Amino acid sequence: MKKLLLIDGNSMLFRAYYATAYTRRMSTSTGIPTNAVFGFISMMQKAIHLIHPDAILVAWDAGKKTFRHESYEDYKGTRKELDEDLIVQMPIVREYLDEIQIPRYEEEGYEADDIIGSMCEENPDISTTILTSDRDLLQLVDKSTNVLLMKKGITEMDLMDEAALQEKYDLKPRQIIDLKGLMGDASDNIPGVKGVGEKTALKLLHQYESVEGVYEHIDEIKGKMREKLIDGKESAFLSKELATIFTEMKLPFSLDDLTYHHHEGENFYKKYEMKSLLEREKVVEVPKTIETHTIDSIGQLKEIPTLMIPVASDEAFLEQTLYGFMFCENESAYYLPLKDASNDEAFIQWLKTVKLTTYRAKNAMHLFDRYGFTIPHIQDDLHLAGFLLYSQATNMDDLFEALEIPLHEPWKDLSKKSLGGFSEERMKQEIASIIVPLAHKKSSILASIEEENMKELYYDVELPLSKILYSMENEGIDVDENKLEEIRQDYQQKMDALLETIYSFAGHEFNVDSPKQLAVVLFDELKLKTGKKRSTAADILEKLKEDHPIIDQILEYKKYSKIMSTYIIGLKKYIHNGKIFTTFNQTVTATGRLSSSDPNLQNISIKDEEGKEIRKAFVAPKGYKLISADYSQIELRMLAHMANEYNMIDAFKHDIDIHTKTASELFDVSPDEVDEHERRIAKTVNFGIIYGQTEFGLSQTLHISRQEAKKFMRTYFASYPNIHRFMDQTIEFCEENGYVETMLHRRRAIPEIHDKNFMTKEFGKRAAMNAPIQGSAADLIKIAMIKTYEAINSLGYDTKMLLQIHDELIFVAPDHEVEEIIALVQKTMDEAMQLNVPLKAGISYGQNWYEAK
Repeated sequence: MKKLLLIDGNSMLFRAYYATAYTRRMSTSTGIPTNAVFGFISMMQKAIHLIHPDAILVAWDAGKKTFRHESYEDYKGTRKELDEDLIVQMPIVREYLDEIQIPRYEEEGYEADDIIGSMCEENPDISTTILTSDRDLLQLVDKSTNVLLMKKGITEMDLMDEAALQEKYDLKPRQIIDLKGLMGDASDNIPGVKGVGEKTALKLLHQYESVEGVYEHIDEIKGKMREKLIDGKESAFLSKELATIFTEMKLPFSLDDLTYHHHEGENFYKKYEMKSLLEREKVVEVPKTIETHTIDSIGQLKEIPTLMIPVASDEAFLEQTLYGFMFCENESAYYLPLKDASNDEAFIQWLKTVKLTTYRAKNAMHLFDRYGFTIPHIQDDLHLAGFLLYSQATNMDDLFEALEIPLHEPWKDLSKKSLGGFSEERMKQEIASIIVPLAHKKSSILASIEEENMKELYYDVELPLSKILYSMENEGIDVDENKLEEIRQDYQQKMDALLETIYSFAGHEFNVDSPKQLAVVLFDELKLKTGKKRSTAADILEKLKEDHPIIDQILEYKKYSKIMSTYIIGLKKYIHNGKIFTTFNQTVTATGRLSSSDPNLQNISIKDEEGKEIRKAFVAPKGYKLISADYSQIELRMLAHMANEYNMIDAFKHDIDIHTKTASELFDVSPDEVDEHERRIAKTVNFGIIYGQTEFGLSQTLHISRQEAKKFMRTYFASYPNIHRFMDQTIEFCEENGYVETMLHRRRAIPEIHDKNFMTKEFGKRAAMNAPIQGSAADLIKIAMIKTYEAINSLGYDTKMLLQIHDELIFVAPDHEVEEIIALVQKTMDEAMQLNVPLKAGISYGQNWYEAK
């Protein structure tokens, strides 16, 4: 089916202008404003990239009175005069459309909505997408027409089809005009019924379906609402008429006249000094339709394939449905459905011998295993390789943009609900649209890995780690649901008691979880000091602790509330057959650290006893123990090694507590005279240095003056001079190259380092100081995981690695293996990398995670 993109010109240009007028004012060197034009082009290009249309039309209001003014003279009468800067840009955007040969149309007496509606009516068999920020156009949605609705700024869009409209408003498309009939529309000065807002209008429509239905059942409606509706009856019907899009215009062009061909706007971009669009033009590849063939055997391919991507629903790995497999041969994609693959002996044998290249290897392993296929040897994962090259691209769309591969329909912009689920057909099209460009890019991606000195990181760390993470995800960790419920009941009782105390201080009951109600109690009734935003965030409340005893109770309540919602109620929905199966992500954090999701098990607090209590619910089965192995002060050890800081190296070599040593330097006392308070300050300084903390940041954290913070930092750098030198060199390297790297050459691009804004540049400096240390520590734990996993398996142990929580590894071991596994893990972790400082893992075990930690 052909695809038509209809653009609501006025709506989009207004959106572009007001989204950028106060945040991104742009003009040429001669003073011509261009921010609205830039925003319009960006949104249109994004829509083209999303939709891949065969035809495009931009519809405009003619700027004159329309037939609606004959019915209601004040239609759009409240609109304010347009800004001069916006008026100036209107002909410029039309100039752009003419330059790139995209048709535009306007007609006196009608609005852009009517042109768009008439195009939809004329072409019912065409797949049509309307780009707009005007909800009025939702009335045109049907089986072949959807609306790409601008949501926020110039980047966020919602794809609204019949299902999405039903879910969001519980309305059918034609009911949009009934909604406007009842509630009106202030932007168009459509009056509606006085006193009826959106909430009431929706309630009426859910009950009576239309404006007509409301008045047919007017006797069923009671009280003041009935009076309002009776008084506003004429206005309701008039408003519905005004909101109805006219779809019977006789347009002077056909669909063929709107055929879209990509034309460069290079001359326009040069004329209006739009450098970023000019650069983008140089690398844009216009996506072409990939020819896709369905096959019933891999033997139908002329060449033996090495690049293959499973076609599956985009769910968490436990819920994914495998539809089939997509292969690439020359310029075509070949689809082998699951039912055929399962019976294809050639495919089954191919899996046993192939050295496979895929995209998202770990995901592929889950699918192979779950559907009974041999897991093949995966030689390359282009997702992992691409991410190493472009670590800022932490989602699929951004990564493909960085690799200059046009996505058929970028996933982050189209919600699952809007699309009615990730169907087999949709996913087949998606994978087909990327497999051929990926095949073409494969050699350059892998060549870049070698050129950027990341071969060891890719082949020896990230690729083998993906197989280990697959096995950990498959294994899951046992959860004691009874213990979780016991903790829930205990915490609920404590929350109820806290609420009683809070209510007694306030003098009445209120919803403590409501920021608005809490602000009224604290700032209006109790007269506590507040900022302009009247924030009730935890960090703001912390500053008010001395002002009223209610604050301590509220903070305590919020702590329990968060634990309850996130880690007790929140975890329950992830329990399957007595286990939780988290997902470990290799391509989310720019520093290289693994992250955990669905659920996030790396977030369980160990700072307070209430958070740690949750770990009692994570258990070992009978006859087994959980073993926890945690690197000690790994980032400080990494800093000492990378900076070659001899004083710190010496402390670690002699097993001197580094925080005590730093405290003795800061306070000029012997180590045995350091008290707990001084050690705590030293610990804050030590870790603050790693994160590039400034004097101001340190003073805020420690609640001391900037002078005191400055003195601490001077003393620190005098005690550890090479650290200061290392930080300066790192920033210098970043300023020169735009990135920093770890010991294994993992790169993190830091564009902020060249930003003209002082605060942004300072953030860049802090990120530059931290990334090599945190990233090298992340590389180390991954190497430790690989060496430990391989050692356990090669020696035939039944012990399984279950979790990685930052610097901690969790294993489940049979009781009779515990002692041997502790010795093995100690050795592999302590010897994972050769540094100038000794590595030290603390290891313990127990029946649950709490005991093991």
